[in-house]
Amino acid sequence: MTVQALRLRTLSTLLGSYFAFGLYWGVWVVVFADYLAARGLTAGQAGLQLAALSIASILTMTLLSPRLQRLGLARTVPLGHLTMGLGTAIVSAAPDRLAVLGFVVVGIGNGLLDVFVNVGGQMVETHHRRPVLQFVHAAYNIGGIAGALGAGLALAAGAPFRVPLGAAILAFGVTAIWCAASPWLRAQPAPTATETKVSLAVFARSPALVLPALVILSAFAVEGRTPGLTPGRHERKMGMRGSVLTSLTLEEVRVPAGNRLGEEGDGFRICVESLNSARLITAAHALGIAEGALEYARRYAMNRRQFGRPIAEFQGIQFLLADMATQVEAARSLTYEATRRYDRQDPDFVKFSAMAKLFSTDVAMQVTTDAVQVLGGYGYLKDHPVERMMRDAKVEQIWDGTNQIQRLLIGRLLTKEG
Repeated sequence: MTVQALRLRTLSTLLGSYFAFGLYWGVWVVVFADYLAARGLTAGQAGLQLAALSIASILTMTLLSPRLQRLGLARTVPLGHLTMGLGTAIVSAAPDRLAVLGFVVVGIGNGLLDVFVNVGGQMVETHHRRPVLQFVHAAYNIGGIAGALGAGLALAAGAPFRVPLGAAILAFGVTAIWCAASPWLRAQPAPTATETKVSLAVFARSPALVLPALVILSAFAVEGRTPGLTPGRHERKMGMRGSVLTSLTLEEVRVPAGNRLGEEGDGFRICVESLNSARLITAAHALGIAEGALEYARRYAMNRRQFGRPIAEFQGIQFLLADMATQVEAARSLTYEATRRYDRQDPDFVKFSAMAKLFSTDVAMQVTTDAVQVLGGYGYLKDHPVERMMRDAKVEQIWDGTNQIQRLLIGRLLTKEG
C-alpha cells in the first residue's frame, strides 16, 4: 500500500468511526422519547438507565484507558463499535428489566470509543494539519444530524423506535468491520519501549570497579520485551507530541553478559561519544524547524494583504524576515561544518558539534518566535503550524545537553587550546 493510499485509509477510518459515533447519539436524541413511551417508563426509571450508561462509560474510560491503549486501537475501536451495537440490540429487544443491562453495555462501548476519540484526535492533531481535524469533528456532527433526521423521518412514518436503532446497529457493525481491516489502526498507537524489539541502552554501575569518589559505569543493550522492564505513562509534553516519552521501571531485570556494550567500565565513554554525535542530530533537527518556520512566515507575508498591499512590503516585516533568513543560513553553515569535522574525526569536532547544537537550537527558538510575530494573532492559533514549531523548538535547547552546558563545554575546550 502506498503512502498516499494509507493516508486516505487513515482519514476514511477516522471519518467513518466518528460518523457512526455521531449517528448513534443523533438517533438516540430523537428516539428516546418514543422509547420511553413504548416501554411505559417513568422519569425515574429512565434516569436510572441513563445513569447506568454514564457510570459504565466513565468507569471504562478512567479504569481501563491505559490498558486499552496498550491493547491497541486495532482491537479497541472495532470492539467499541461492536459493544455499542450489542448494547443497542439489548435495549431494543430485551424485556424491560434487562434494558438497563443494555445501557450498561452501551456505556462500556461508549467508553471504548471515547478512548479512540481522545487518542485518535491527538494523533490527527500531531500528524496532520488543522483542517483534517476539523473534517473529523465535522463527521461526528454530520453523523449526529443524519441520525436525528433519519430517526425523525422513520418515527413520523409510523415506524417503531426499533427501526432507527436497528439502522444504528448496522452502522456500528459495518464500521467495526472497516476499522478491523484498517492498516492504520493496526499501526496505532505508537508502541512503547517494551512493545517493540528495539533494544535500550541501559547504564549500570560496575560493583567490581567502584573506586573511592568514583563510580564506573558499564553499558548494556536490554531487549524491549525483557521481563521486569515496565514503561510508565505517556508524558504529556508541551511540544514534540509526535514522539513517545515514558519513564521506565526495571525490577529484577536480568541481562546476560553478552549484552554488554564494549568492555566493563566503558559506559561513561560510550555515553559521552553518543552525546557528541547526538548534538549534530539535534542541530540538524533545529535547523529544519527554523527553515520551515521561515518559509511559512515568508509565504504568509507575501499573501496577507493590509492597507492595499502585501504585508511583506512593510519595512518592519522585511526586517524580521531578513534577520530570520540570516540566522538560518548561519546555523546551516555551522551545522554543515561541524558534520564535516565529525566525518573526518577532527580533534576539535566535539567543540564544533557543541557550537552547532547551541547556535542552531537558539536560532530555532528565535526564528519560530519571530514567525509567530509575522503572523500576528493568527500565529497564536492552531490553524497555522508556527505555534507548534515554536513549542517544538523549545525542547531542542534542553535535550542532548542544555545550551548552558554547551557554553560550559565550549568555554572549557577553548581555554585548553594552546
